[in-house]
Amino acid sequence: MEITMLIFTILGTAATIISTIIAVNSKNEAKKILVEIKNERNRNASNEGKIFLNNEGENSGVITGINTGDIK
Repeated sequence: MEITMLIFTILGTAATIISTIIAVNSKNEAKKILVEIKNERNRNASNEGKIFLNNEGENSGVITGINTGDIK
């Protein structure tokens, strides 16, 4: 019984460490994106991962100007 509890404690500790590492990495990535968004000179946000955009609102109006670039 003591060995079983030791194993569970070790597994719980490992899970906590992994979760902490992932959370810190996510926080740092979010800070980078926030800095890019707040930067007035550069309005292009970049991310090496996947970004999912969703818009369920109603959009109406006229877009003027030249739109360049692509969405992958």
